[in-house]
Amino acid sequence: MKQQSGGSLDALTGLRFLAALHVVLFHFGTPCIQGVAPEWMVQVVASGYASVGVFFLLSGFVLAYNYVDTAGGMQTPPRAFWSARVARVYPVFLLMFLLSAVPTARASLADNPLPVAVAKLGTAGLTTLLLLQSWVPRLALYWNPPSWSVSVEAFFYAVFPALAGRLERFRGARMAAALVGVWMLGLLPPVLYLVLRPDGPGPLDAASGGVWLTVLKLNPLVRLPEFLLGVLLGRVFVRERAAAAPRRSGAVMALAGAALLLLGFSQGASIPYPLMHNALLAPASALLVYGLARGGGPLGQALARPWLVHLGGASYALYLLQFPVSEGVHWLGRFVDLSSPTRFLAVLLVLLVPASVAVHRWVETPWRSRVKRGLQPWVEGAPARPAPAPVVPGA
Repeated sequence: MKQQSGGSLDALTGLRFLAALHVVLFHFGTPCIQGVAPEWMVQVVASGYASVGVFFLLSGFVLAYNYVDTAGGMQTPPRAFWSARVARVYPVFLLMFLLSAVPTARASLADNPLPVAVAKLGTAGLTTLLLLQSWVPRLALYWNPPSWSVSVEAFFYAVFPALAGRLERFRGARMAAALVGVWMLGLLPPVLYLVLRPDGPGPLDAASGGVWLTVLKLNPLVRLPEFLLGVLLGRVFVRERAAAAPRRSGAVMALAGAALLLLGFSQGASIPYPLMHNALLAPASALLVYGLARGGGPLGQALARPWLVHLGGASYALYLLQFPVSEGVHWLGRFVDLSSPTRFLAVLLVLLVPASVAVHRWVETPWRSRVKRGLQPWVEGAPARPAPAPVVPGA
């Protein structure tokens, strides 16, 4: 996220890398520190799933910042917006789909007769390619599990232009009420789940199953409030930036948000899993994101370091590449002793981070331009609109 008139959002790009790394550590790092690190640190790593909520809020904030004007309307025609989103996410998504094909097929063939495996692979493959897998609980994690969140984001992108046109009504006290109301709306499904327990009794944690728990965690409609909270915050920020009032520092907000997030992560075992997974920590994420957007003080300066911003640019590739690279590390384990979880994680990170930077440089960046050019005839078929304002790269 480069500089735009009035300030820089580079710190948010650095935050993206840390959030993606937190998810990777959740998937592969917990065994490395159990029995070695303090319990609070173990819980911070084990709560990495909650950082996906940070991504959803951050996505809404950045889209509002880039595409919504001070009056609350879209600066870009919907078709141009959608083509930019497809060009942003789909090339890397398709590459990860292809890299995951062999391990996914192998696992399906191992568990099912050939006709059943072919039917499952065909259904799951098509659903995933259409970015619809998060709507189908049994298919949401079937093909490269982290890609479920891209399916959720695709829904957010689909509805964003319509949402943007309805933001003008929220000002002052009404905006404050909307922010609180959206957060409460995000908390309603996990609260109802905890009360009703539709999947039956038993422990609730990251290893728990159940169709209704899967819907709670992965369904786009259930996760929409976290995105909406980011959109509303972005709207507030756009107005603040356009006002003539002196610019205020976000140092205290950013530090408070980061501290609350760390506190929440460190207490993950004591917080009901459905709440922790979905929206409980959204206000802390909001404080952090808004504070960093204002500058963030020392924390913002640290997150805006060029090397961290560079890694933040590759965070999308890092997030989607973690399981394909882990399959490669498992294969490497045939020749090298990787039985230690710590050694496995070290090799994974040594391969994953450079691979993500390479994919960002040689796939994501060049193919974004090519896909946008390919979609240009469709975009130009839309009714004429005013020329869009400059858009922050990397949004």
